[in-house]
Amino acid sequence: MVDFEAKYNEARRIILEWTDKQGHDRCWYYPELYKELAKVLDVTPSADPSLPPLGEFRRGCERYQQEEYGPNGKTRR
Repeated sequence: MVDFEAKYNEARRIILEWTDKQGHDRCWYYPELYKELAKVLDVTPSADPSLPPLGEFRRGCERYQQEEYGPNGKTRR
């Protein structure tokens, strides 16, 4: 029998560990988070995560920063 409560608690721990990260440890690219969740939930990914070309990656980082800091340079939180 599957212990769904244990799976839930493990998935919750993994997510909280990631959300508690700060600064450069918390990048928008987080394949390890999904790998750990897939393992807990017995999901087999169809492909390994990969980074886009460098220019696209940088644009994504810039967009993420704009979303987080807004036009006035202050965090939304």
